[in-house]
Amino acid sequence: MLLKDKVAIVTGATGGIGRAVIRKLCSEGAKVAGLYHSQSTVAEKIQEELAEHGFETSFYRGDISDEAFIAQTFRSIKERFGRIDILVNNAGVTKDAFLAQMQWDEWNTVFQTNFLGTYVCMKEVLPYLLENADVCEEKYGKVINISSISALLGREAQANYTASKGAVLGLTRLFSREYSDKGIYFNALAPGLIETEMIQHLPDNKRTSMIDSTNLKRMGKAEEVAGAVLFFCSSLSNYCNNTELTVAGVMLR
Repeated sequence: MLLKDKVAIVTGATGGIGRAVIRKLCSEGAKVAGLYHSQSTVAEKIQEELAEHGFETSFYRGDISDEAFIAQTFRSIKERFGRIDILVNNAGVTKDAFLAQMQWDEWNTVFQTNFLGTYVCMKEVLPYLLENADVCEEKYGKVINISSISALLGREAQANYTASKGAVLGLTRLFSREYSDKGIYFNALAPGLIETEMIQHLPDNKRTSMIDSTNLKRMGKAEEVAGAVLFFCSSLSNYCNNTELTVAGVMLR
């Protein structure tokens, strides 16, 4: 198994991509801690389902932009599992509106989760990953940030989302330059239109237009994003650092 005995943290654990990532990492031998904001019933069902298959997980509810919550939660994860090897920053929200109509709270909410939450988790996980590099024969630390194709294309009515996810790419580049010599890898994924709860609010004509703008003429699956995450989490990607991988069906606009 690619991740035997590794310990991974996945934020946004109860969303479509988060659930798929947790299942994928568990199936490859990882012990996984999932962080989520509000869906306790969903978290309990995921944990029960994984436990039935013999997978070891734990779930923690809170706000990822709350530094005190993240610091305490990461300490608890280390105490339970003995180490932390992988962080998948997957949590994200959208509050789409055309720029002229966008309200300040829509900007603030999106940046608070997508950018600040990602930064807090990256900063707080660093001591644990650096500890691995100090005490283990094999240096091992993997951080995977889920950005968006919107950060690369600048899609309409998503100024807040596009800017926040673009900022995540900037953080990925910065951290990779700072810590690559310590054996810690920072990479990013830019998913396109993925079939999850996040796109359920899109009207049919908008969804059809986005599908038509891809070469593959379909939406992506959460499992396909999870496969790309697994690549970055494992030793298969050990010559990848500061890499941005699109999982978007060749979205052209």
